[in-house]
Parts: sequence; C-alpha cells; structure tokens
Amino acid sequence: MNYRHAFHVGNHADILKHACLALVLEHLRRKATPFVVMDTHAGRGRYALDGEEATRSPEWRAGVGRLWDWAEAPPELGPLMAAIRAANEGETLAAYPGSPLQALHGMRPDDRLTACELHPEEAGALRRRLADDPRAQVHERDGFEAMGALLPPPERRGLILIDPPYEDRDLDMGRSMKALKRALVRFGYATYLWWRPLKDLREIERADAEITSGGLVKALRADLAVDRATPEGRLVASSMLVINPPYTLEAQLGALLPPLAARLALSDKAGWRVEATAGAG
Repeated sequence: MNYRHAFHVGNHADILKHACLALVLEHLRRKATPFVVMDTHAGRGRYALDGEEATRSPEWRAGVGRLWDWAEAPPELGPLMAAIRAANEGETLAAYPGSPLQALHGMRPDDRLTACELHPEEAGALRRRLADDPRAQVHERDGFEAMGALLPPPERRGLILIDPPYEDRDLDMGRSMKALKRALVRFGYATYLWWRPLKDLREIERADAEITSGGLVKALRADLAVDRATPEGRLVASSMLVINPPYTLEAQLGALLPPLAARLALSDKAGWRVEATAGAG
C-alpha cells in the first residue's frame, strides 16, 4: 500500500468526513455510558501543513485553509473546528489532526479508541503519538479484517469510521461493503461512517441500495462537491453514508453543507446533498 494521506490532508473530502465525525461524537457524549470508536484506516494522526507532502500537494489551502478564519461559519462546524484548533498553537494554522486525534478530542476519559493502520511507518508514527493516552489502542493490521475480529466490543455503544485509501476504487468499495455487512450482523446498533470518493453517482447509489436493501438499516447520505465530478477526473466530490445516524444529524448537515459548499467551491458546479436513504423509512 503506497497511499499517504499527507498529500491530501485537510482537503474538502476531509472536511466532510471529519465534520460528520465531530457531530456524531457530540451526540454520543450526551449519554453517560462509555462508547468505543474504531478507525479502520487511521493514518499517522497529525499532519504538518508545512511538511514535504502537504507542501508538494497543498490541497488543504482550498479546504481547511478557507475555514480557519471564517468568521461567519455556521455553528454546526464548531465541533470540527474545535478539534482542529486543539491541534494548533496560537492563531496560525500549522497542522491538521487526522481522525484518531479528532476522535480523541471528542471522547471522554472512559471512552475508548481502536485505531487500525496497515502501513508500518504510519502505524509507528501513530503509536508514538498516542503512547501517553490510555484511551487509545493502535493496531498495525488491516482495518477490514479488524472489523471482523474486534467487533462486537465490550461497550454497547460505538462509532465505526470506514475510510480506506481507494487506491483501487473497485476493490476498496467491494471490501468496504463486505466488511460493513458483516459488522452490521455483529454490532448492528453502532453508528457507521463510510466515506467514499464520489466520481460515479450510479456506483454510490448501487452501493447504498445494497447496504440498505430490505428497509432494515436506517441511513443518511451526505455529499459535498466543490466542482463537477467526472468518473476519470480529479477528486472534487465525496460522499458519506451514515448508518444508524443520530436523529439530529440530518438537520445539522442540512444547515452546514450549503454554506460549506459555497465556501469551498472551486466553480459554480459546487453542490451538496443530504437525504435519508431508502432504508430509513
């Protein structure tokens, strides 16, 4: 696996993904009972925006860089921006926290993080970064395999973030769907966040229909596009499927995504979408 998220850190896709993560964590904290977060493709945890990768491919400038000083940001963006500010000192945006750090920011002392990362260098960096946090466990293993081996957890509440690299889009889409279906049998009451690149609308719609077929799974889909998406073009749009979404999430994303899409737009083809899937009726 050659994918390194540092080249893409803090872009529009990260913003959609991590805004959803932060809002779900905010909801989970409302109940006193502990919960577990599983991050299937965790990365290294923190990314310097002046590092080699982020400098060579500064996608963050059109993503989090446009949000850092956004005075009129909607309140629904607050949980994400709080996690980002916690990873920086002072008023300068110098680093972007990956999903493990964002999860820990939204967790309490009795909650637990299981972070899976297959790439040895990335896993080692993450392990060193989280070594002093007793809530965190880092597994150098395949995240899809871990979903079968580590679920269900002792906690009865949980959030599972599925975010593979999609170096081979068809392969990772297929593996994600298989792992997700198995996990729903084992840990059906957790909230699942499945992020996907959005290049082919029909591909996403087929995947969502397969997951929600039979009407037994409640789900919410959220899309964010900064330009017109094409099957073979660069990544300008992404989609999040939230299974067992908090009851507040649809309204929150409905308020957040219109101004967010306008703020991050690269052209007048930018847009957004929030809707309950067929299985949520």
